[in-house]
Amino acid sequence: MADQIRVKIIPADGRESIFWTLPGKTVQQILEMAGLDTGGSCGGQKNCGKCKVRVEGDVSPLEATEQDLLMPEEIRTGERLACFCTVHGETKIFLDLIEEYTVKKRALKYKPGIMNRSGIERKTFFIPGQQKEVSTPIYDRLQAALPEYKLELSLATLNDLHKIDRPGRPTLELQALVFDQQVVRSIDREKQAALGLALDIGTTSLFAALLDLENGEVLAMASQSNMQRIYGQDIISRLAYAQENRNGADALHKIMINNINAMIDDMVSQIGLEANRIFKLSVVGNPVMLHFFLGLDTAGFNGAPYSGLFSSALEISADQLGLQASPLARLLVLPQLGGFVGADTTACLLTLQNRFDTTFLLCDIGTNGEIVVCNHGEIWASSAAAGPALEGGALSSGMRAGWGAIERVHLDGKKATFQVIGGGLAKGICGSGVIDLMAVLLENDCIRPDGSFTPLAADYFPLREGSQGQEIILLDKDDTVSHTPIVFNQEDIRQLQLAKGAIRTAIDILMKKAHVKASDLESVYMAGAFGSYLDGANLIRIGLLPAINRERVVNVGNAAAEGAIMAILSDDCMTEAARISQKLHHIELANQPDFQDLFLHNLNF
Repeated sequence: MADQIRVKIIPADGRESIFWTLPGKTVQQILEMAGLDTGGSCGGQKNCGKCKVRVEGDVSPLEATEQDLLMPEEIRTGERLACFCTVHGETKIFLDLIEEYTVKKRALKYKPGIMNRSGIERKTFFIPGQQKEVSTPIYDRLQAALPEYKLELSLATLNDLHKIDRPGRPTLELQALVFDQQVVRSIDREKQAALGLALDIGTTSLFAALLDLENGEVLAMASQSNMQRIYGQDIISRLAYAQENRNGADALHKIMINNINAMIDDMVSQIGLEANRIFKLSVVGNPVMLHFFLGLDTAGFNGAPYSGLFSSALEISADQLGLQASPLARLLVLPQLGGFVGADTTACLLTLQNRFDTTFLLCDIGTNGEIVVCNHGEIWASSAAAGPALEGGALSSGMRAGWGAIERVHLDGKKATFQVIGGGLAKGICGSGVIDLMAVLLENDCIRPDGSFTPLAADYFPLREGSQGQEIILLDKDDTVSHTPIVFNQEDIRQLQLAKGAIRTAIDILMKKAHVKASDLESVYMAGAFGSYLDGANLIRIGLLPAINRERVVNVGNAAAEGAIMAILSDDCMTEAARISQKLHHIELANQPDFQDLFLHNLNF
């Protein structure tokens, strides 16, 4: 067996750690084994150029393909791509270039209201203590004291009650939590919390809200990057990984469950409670994410008719998934709407159910965008494969919305100003910044309708010829964290055109199906973590949204999570979710005869 070699992993703060590995491993494999995210978006396919690190030591030489994915300045400063670079001897890996990913705090606009609070009630009751002469088991005494209820108690609960049930002890006063007016799942000596957990599992990030089931209050929230991204940033990449690797589907399932359990641990520690007080959960997400979450076969999504193993609502035991919760906790999966339009869209529509008598457009823009058009109660929906560009992926200097990301771009005369998340020097540009930048360039005639730069671009930004065509320099190397320039090039524009074209084509087709013109739209609702941070005027300017009054564009925050909360707290909401799924018209865009022509038309600005 080959001798192991020592690798030092050094984060930005300089506190190094030692990792031992076999020679021939890539830097990406070493970092993933150490539990670190390399920031790549292609699942190790060696084509995204995002997993940049600085490496010193005995490593493989720079390959021609790797060199093509790096800028000359990056090569001069010793940067490598983690998926290419293999380690042969003692090595140092510096992590100062890797994104310290922080999901923007999603705007959860939910507030506790008047609704059927999840069917939970408390009941105080008494049981006789143990008798020395005739010993009746405690479970039998519980049943006798609660004859009208069905007991579904965990074995741990019986053990805990037995510890306080000593012979000769007088009558015991106990607290029962009754679910749905008939099922007792918790009996305690004193009043204990009853918690619920709402999950929104996105392709890019995961969100969780911990609730008090009795009053509907949100007690804690958590959000993390979906670590499935190490196997591919988009749905198609992950489906391919699950299909092509023997244990691929299981790995994608387990990494998501571990992600969620880490968020649960964080939230319950914040409020000083234990996860076994979680009795009810709900989950929303697109169909592929739901299948990975549940550990279900995803082969049906690899080809037409793109169907999974279920679409209607499910209720299962949370325990079988290995989630940190009461062993008796029930998990509600909201119904899906067809194709790649999932329960997250159903949840969004739950929050808008009092608007169904109007005409509106709903957009949840992400790696997989969901579009809905409602025309006075008739609802059409579809999904659009926007890809990662709108969230900063697939762009030469793109990154997700975290520390160091340019999130806003403005022009003051001919001088560009940038708003950077966290302040300080920039690392790259995220989706909202890219939308702003494109709007600024179009507004000042720096880009032609076909997406090519005009000579006027040089009046606002340094313009040069790069490996991907012409590019503008947003920030020079002296003004960035990595000491390499942040650029925006012709290929970046192309990626944005493809994403914008996909979303706008879905909007146009659905509006045509619904017999709705742009002037008919009373509201355009932008949902999700990404959509909530976009400037409506700029979305209209680049042509992603139809030409409407800017005032009609409303950011509704994390409506999917809000709908998941509503489903936990109200049986009526689950009934409404089922009704929405049954009446909605799902449209498969690729089957529409005018899809290709519209898509090509919508590529232009």
